[in-house]
Amino acid sequence: MSLTSSVIDAVALLASGGKIGTLALTGAAIHAGTGGVIAWQNPEAVAILITRVILDLTTVSTGACTLDVGVTEASATTTSDTLLDGVDANAAVAVFDSMNAALDAGANAKAQKLASGKWVTIDEKTGDATGLVGTLYIQYIPLAA
Repeated sequence: MSLTSSVIDAVALLASGGKIGTLALTGAAIHAGTGGVIAWQNPEAVAILITRVILDLTTVSTGACTLDVGVTEASATTTSDTLLDGVDANAAVAVFDSMNAALDAGANAKAQKLASGKWVTIDEKTGDATGLVGTLYIQYIPLAA
């Protein structure tokens, strides 16, 4: 088995004190969320630097749907597309990496800072996410207080 650069990057992140948060996703929960939004909250007592997010869709939505993923300090129901923008959640089972410059023409392929207690949100941008199953992986480094 050969290691991909993503796996090597994740191992290096963990070795340097970085962490990986996860959020299990179901389309029904996203669709039922306030405004079609669910969130992962920064669990650290300090700000974090999000180095990448990986959206692993293992089952597509039953109908047309696009998703946005981003950071926000406003609320757990505020939409944001600063990490992934307009992911087609109905086309095919796939893995979407925020560091892939081909997604969103690279506009969101960058690290993001997030204050303690603030959120990464997943938004049902268009359509209905019902039927979708997946996991959002958030790679991050806690910043010094």
